[in-house]
Amino acid sequence: MTMLGKGSTNTLRGLLVLLVGLAFLSGCGSGNGRGGGSTTPSLEPSVRLSPTSLTFGSQTVGTASAAQTVTLNNTGNGSLDLTSIAITGTNAGDFAETNSCGGSVAAGSNCNISVAFSPSASGSRTASLSITDDASGSPQTVTLAGTGTSTGAIVLLLKASSNGRYLVDQNGIPFLLMGDAPQSIMGNLTPGLMATYMADRQARGFNALWVNLLCTTSTGCNASGTAYDGTAPFTSGSSPANYDLATPNSAYFAEVDAMLKLAAAYGLVVFLDPIETSGWLGTLENNGPTKAYNYGVYLGNRYKNLPNIVWMSGNDFQTWSSSSSDNNLVYQVMLGIASADKNHLQTIELNFQFSYSNQDTVLRNVLSLDLVYTYGETYGETLEAFNSSPTLPVFLGEADYEYENNTQNLPGLTGVYVLREQAYWAILSGATGQIYGNHYTWTFASGWQSYLDSPGALEIQYINPLFSGLSWWTLVPDQSHQVVTAGYGTANGSNENLTTATYCTTAWDGSTTAITYCPASTTLTVDLAVFNSTVNAQWYDPSNGTYHSISGSPFANSGTQLFTSPGKNKDGDPDWVLVLKTSGSGG
Repeated sequence: MTMLGKGSTNTLRGLLVLLVGLAFLSGCGSGNGRGGGSTTPSLEPSVRLSPTSLTFGSQTVGTASAAQTVTLNNTGNGSLDLTSIAITGTNAGDFAETNSCGGSVAAGSNCNISVAFSPSASGSRTASLSITDDASGSPQTVTLAGTGTSTGAIVLLLKASSNGRYLVDQNGIPFLLMGDAPQSIMGNLTPGLMATYMADRQARGFNALWVNLLCTTSTGCNASGTAYDGTAPFTSGSSPANYDLATPNSAYFAEVDAMLKLAAAYGLVVFLDPIETSGWLGTLENNGPTKAYNYGVYLGNRYKNLPNIVWMSGNDFQTWSSSSSDNNLVYQVMLGIASADKNHLQTIELNFQFSYSNQDTVLRNVLSLDLVYTYGETYGETLEAFNSSPTLPVFLGEADYEYENNTQNLPGLTGVYVLREQAYWAILSGATGQIYGNHYTWTFASGWQSYLDSPGALEIQYINPLFSGLSWWTLVPDQSHQVVTAGYGTANGSNENLTTATYCTTAWDGSTTAITYCPASTTLTVDLAVFNSTVNAQWYDPSNGTYHSISGSPFANSGTQLFTSPGKNKDGDPDWVLVLKTSGSGG
């Protein structure tokens, strides 16, 4: 018989001990054992979408809206793998998306998803933007809504909102005015060139135009005040010096009709100046108040049923406060219009450098819209108009135009940085929008087509998506600095060198959303306790429409938090927009 020796027995015991030990160590390394081994944290992506809803307003069936942007932020610590980004829901075919996301988004990074609305039928149209990925809560969704309107439907008939603070269209949908100022279009462009210009403006996100019905040299037209083809506006007289307002030329006004209908086809509201006072005040003085009134009646009757008009009198009306007779002449035109036309709003541009319509108390019974005219930091005059009585919707009607420097107080010609300041300051100070201006597209100087894509015009596309992704009409100016309590700079509404400005303007809805525009680098102190729940914070680059994540967001709605602007934006300028929204606030 062969006996196992003592050495063989010890060897087997050693192997058993070794196997047990390896199993124990394996359990510790996985973090599942009881021996207190270290645990490796898992890498997980997390998705935050901003905004969580998009509202497109009214859009003619078969036409496409300007795109709006949703920013997808990966706020987790692991890469986000995307399976699909798609439009789903009831009217999915009415919305289209493009995106820069690719197949994955790195931790701490973001990408943009652009959505456009092209309704296939009239009425309310809804869908969802759906993002499928490997993060918790997938698929994440953004609600999409818009209203389709039939061709020719009156949606451009603007009214004041029920609270008198903003414009709404025929369907009651808030209307953020984003206008251009082709003041001399009647005297300089053929119908074909008008169509070229209007198609371009619609595509870039403009929804309104300032047009002078009568135009002469002071507003970029010829001395006789004729249309582009030489047709005179009146049959008696040969120039503004001797025209008889009692003799309107039907041929000229037929050309105005065609221009207005063309604008309507491109979804453009025309702010129509019936007889602008920079070049035609002498004509009014020569004709007297009765003919002025009757001319207004003629216009009111002729255009009362065209939807896309807002009457905008004045224009560099320097004598409104010093000459009661001049002021009365303009009033008589407005009164005549109002006697026949009960459908359209009326406003007036008063004097440069600083004015707003509500200052002219003589016009109170015909004014329904308050136009701000300023070459200073635009919040100054806008807030004065916003705080004036009676309450009317306020808009920025004229400020510095691109490629101009009327005051000579800017260091050079007006560029896109100053244009952004003017727009954001005004909107965040209670304005229902603005009319932008460009030297080449108000005068139609030689080569104007090359300036349709000017930097100022291009960046309109970044103003619209920011505000259309919010319930912007619920925002009111934070004049007492409840939200931003420090770091907002120094207010100086009379400063006409806007490149030196430091003042930040904030508008908010009182509990869920606050937007702050800062023209200069700063650190803002924000009182988060004024919000009603956790606050998501992002910086928005107004020069390219992108959102930038802020470390630590979302923040508890308690105490104060410092937010330092990120330095230079994509254009190399220091201006940024701080977007603060509570979790689940959507718009």
